[in-house]
Amino acid sequence: MTQVNQHQMPLRHVIDNAEKALQIAKDAEMAVRHAELESNPHKLQAAIAEMEGAQRALQKAQSQMEAHLDDKREHQELVQVQDQLNQALQSIDVVASNTQQPKQVR
Repeated sequence: MTQVNQHQMPLRHVIDNAEKALQIAKDAEMAVRHAELESNPHKLQAAIAEMEGAQRALQKAQSQMEAHLDDKREHQELVQVQDQLNQALQSIDVVASNTQQPKQVR
């Protein structure tokens, strides 16, 4: 059995992974917003963990996209999905920075 490098992944698979990561990020952001609205610290903690997982998924998808973009710059769809990944990462970063819980003062 041989290993497949990221740049050898079929293009459709890379795009599907990216779109899945984008949906995970949207769901995670929504979970954070709902937890904040409910002022529920347990839900917020779980939502932040979900958001961190989403951030990793976005970064992995972005890495896969970059590997394909290096080889195939002519694929407009890849460029568009890459832009969406960048926007989602920025959005996740904003939500993450807004949810930083202050350290407890002793």
